[in-house]
Amino acid sequence: MRLSILPLAALTGAMLASCGGGSGDGLDSNGRPLGEGTNPSGPLLATHASIQAHVFTPVCTACHAGAAAPQGLRLDAANSYSMLVGVNSAEVPSLRRVAAGNPDQSYLIQKLEGHAAVGARMPLGGPYLDADTVAKIRQWISNGAPQ
Repeated sequence: MRLSILPLAALTGAMLASCGGGSGDGLDSNGRPLGEGTNPSGPLLATHASIQAHVFTPVCTACHAGAAAPQGLRLDAANSYSMLVGVNSAEVPSLRRVAAGNPDQSYLIQKLEGHAAVGARMPLGGPYLDADTVAKIRQWISNGAPQ
């Protein structure tokens, strides 16, 4: 009995096309968020680079990466700063995602702390970030959210 590879190839192509994958922007050659392979060294600091390495890349990019990122918010190393600081939230446009100098008016903090006015707490379904981690993110924002 001779099997044809053509139907299998067509099925595989159809399955790949239907997965809803994005453009690949912000992803490495393996399809993972840029910077993901870097292991954070040292303690979490109230800096964007440290928060990126300890929080955004290992936790947030599970969902917030590539063209299909929720609300268009990509938190990979190549995009997070420009998509957070000074940018209006898509869900609550009256709030900036990160209002430099004002963590209480920052959508990011409200999402991480679970304020009902901004929808579901992040990371969606938990486990949620511990209080010390959120405090470091608050401090970075209080410091003016420098890059």
